[in-house]
Amino acid sequence: MIELENIETGEALSGDEFEYFIDDDTLIGEVYLDGNLIFQEFDVVDEKQLKRKLYKIFKITKLNNEIDDIFSDFTN
Repeated sequence: MIELENIETGEALSGDEFEYFIDDDTLIGEVYLDGNLIFQEFDVVDEKQLKRKLYKIFKITKLNNEIDDIFSDFTN
């Protein structure tokens, strides 16, 4: 289970799986939570950059079994 909270609005989201998509032609990055679009950003070149921008908008309030996967990009 993943639970996120929008830092600005307080909106809470929950789900089980993140999916990241980056269009190489338009450089638009999208983040989906259980198939629902939750975040979109322009001028994104890779998944690492998209994750960094996501976590400036959302904070994780609950996370099970994905902590190493999600935060591994920030420790390398």
